[in-house]
Amino acid sequence: MLKEKLENAGLVKALEELGYSCETIFGNLTPELEQIYASYSWQKVPCMQDGIRANYVIHAVPPEGLIAGNPWEEWFFKFDEPHHHVLFKEQKSCCTKEVLIPEGDKEHPKEVAGRVWYYYEDTDSLPYLAQQER
Repeated sequence: MLKEKLENAGLVKALEELGYSCETIFGNLTPELEQIYASYSWQKVPCMQDGIRANYVIHAVPPEGLIAGNPWEEWFFKFDEPHHHVLFKEQKSCCTKEVLIPEGDKEHPKEVAGRVWYYYEDTDSLPYLAQQER
């Protein structure tokens, strides 16, 4: 389900080109989490900020019906360090930063534009919801 979606979108290869292992990140999701993440919009978005490896970021955006309480997540390498941002529409205790993604922004998915997002830099590359099940 999720793996096929990522494969068909070319994102397995894109993740590996960045330096991630798709199997390590998504290989042990429960069937329920696979279904949730398969409903997300998965995108490889160009990003020209200094230090971004391969000039793109992988984004996973929940559908509008799941956006309350579920994160938008992004994976990228910057200056050869892996980064996993977990962003929420509402403030959560885990969030240490906030960012406004303006309308018309070209370096993020259009679904996230026009909103303030609350986020934290995760030191683990596993999807947020999988970490909550540990």
